[in-house]
Amino acid sequence: MNIIKNEFEVIVRKNSLIKSRQWWLNSIKKLKLLLLKHLPKEKILLTKQAVFTLLITNNKEIKRLNSKYRKLDKATDVLSFALDKKEQAKSKYLGDIVISSQKAKQQAEEKYFSTDNELIMLLVHGYLHLLGYDHENKKEAKSMFSLQNKLLVEMLFY
Repeated sequence: MNIIKNEFEVIVRKNSLIKSRQWWLNSIKKLKLLLLKHLPKEKILLTKQAVFTLLITNNKEIKRLNSKYRKLDKATDVLSFALDKKEQAKSKYLGDIVISSQKAKQQAEEKYFSTDNELIMLLVHGYLHLLGYDHENKKEAKSMFSLQNKLLVEMLFY
């Protein structure tokens, strides 16, 4: 039985340097399966039915988006643009995730981490934001990062 709708759009810009569209599609499928295992019941239905867009780009484009939407004039690693909960439920569309592969590569090198692992971490982080998780205070951060770490371990090692 296929429990995951494979309706999501992955856009990999030519200048993003890293990973094929197929690598991202496979990673998203694995993530969605793991989310079904770890999410609270109220978020599982949304994960099964909802779609999102993933854009893999460079520092220049993500800096422009970060400046425009967050008023921060700097490149960042990942941005998430979630629809509000009512719109998500109504449209079955979670929102958009934007990842800078250049920033991911830089951060991976600084951490002595593989770029693949850093990209997976950014995907998980961005997706959790689309599902309503945040890290604005200690309680939210504990909940989000606990789930993020569980997902990362299973994404990377199983």
